[in-house]
Amino acid sequence: MKAVVMSDSHKNFNSILRIMEQESDATQIIHAGDVQQDVDDIESVWPTIPIACVVGNNEYFVPNIPSDRLFSLGGKTIFLTHGHLYGVKYTLSALTKKAKEVQADICIFGHTHTRFLENRDGIWFLNPGSTRDSYATIVIENQKIDIQLKEN
Repeated sequence: MKAVVMSDSHKNFNSILRIMEQESDATQIIHAGDVQQDVDDIESVWPTIPIACVVGNNEYFVPNIPSDRLFSLGGKTIFLTHGHLYGVKYTLSALTKKAKEVQADICIFGHTHTRFLENRDGIWFLNPGSTRDSYATIVIENQKIDIQLKEN
């Protein structure tokens, strides 16, 4: 399975179109917040690809979309959040604590608009950056995780 991970699209749907053209074999889309309208548009253009999303700090009055999401992908546990509620612009301490608490294999966040990929204590921390500039892919095969940061 192959997931495309994006965040902070801020109504720049052309950047999403470029990403999806490059990753046409994606079987999952993950959006780490900012802006929900883009997620709605993704769902209408690619209705057969499942999408996991959370709200960001620029979402207001979005019913039924959580700020944190825990789900399984390819047998791995994914913790997804935008990151603003964990202070990710300053430190990853609170986010690391939460990822450990929920026993995540991969912790995906956004908010900073800066790409980031690091393994801390066996947990992958991934920020795909802003869709204007970058995104990420996650391929999970035979319990092996391969994460790639890519330019858009």
